[in-house]
Amino acid sequence: MTDQLNRIPQYQYLYETLRQDIIRGVFKSGDLLPSESVLQQQYRLTQPTIRQALSLLVQEGYIRKHQGKGSIVQAIPIGLGVMSLKTHAINADEKTANLGELSSEVITTTILTKPYLCVFPNELLFYPTDETPDTQYYCLDRLRSVNDSPVFYEKLILPNRYLPNFPRQRLANRSFFDLLRTKYGLVVTGGEQKIQALAADHSIAGQLQIKQGSPVLRLEKRIDTNKSDFSFYSLLFARTDQFLLQGRF
Repeated sequence: MTDQLNRIPQYQYLYETLRQDIIRGVFKSGDLLPSESVLQQQYRLTQPTIRQALSLLVQEGYIRKHQGKGSIVQAIPIGLGVMSLKTHAINADEKTANLGELSSEVITTTILTKPYLCVFPNELLFYPTDETPDTQYYCLDRLRSVNDSPVFYEKLILPNRYLPNFPRQRLANRSFFDLLRTKYGLVVTGGEQKIQALAADHSIAGQLQIKQGSPVLRLEKRIDTNKSDFSFYSLLFARTDQFLLQGRF
């Protein structure tokens, strides 16, 4: 076992190894991953560990399981957390929509407000009932754009624990889930979300470059991790006039 394998859970090490192989193109869309028995022999890991790593790859959309075939590699997810993004164009008869995959290279992430210590925002519908009133959080704002056109305006709120030197991390044009996983060993395991359609106020309209009053989606999420005392929160406003949000569950 390598030093890296000893520092993080074995399933996470295998997950990260296979995930990087998919990103680098060692395994391409439509390919089969090695069978569980081959992975057991190659990495000298138990079957439950292998299955836990594969389950994470399924959860994040890198592979899908096919009965009788195995683990089939899918097109690389764009990296929007639990969602992916596709273009949609309505045909002339407005009855069908053509879906197109977006390349991750066309999506950019701009940090509007660097991480700073704050109290838990009152505007969120979720509330961390297990925390003490004096718990501090890191708050930051970011804007995600496709071909320089803003699509998501998001506020992230994270407890100030397990995150040494967090304000110094590079956050622009980087997967936030990847940062938490690779730098801090925090693996997303699930959560809960609340979705609401509303009219964009002046502030949201300005960030998304749309007219005030235009329809937007408000998606609020509590995101749980492998540490029972570390859940973080996302408040995201999305314009969907040109794009579809797609998720697996």
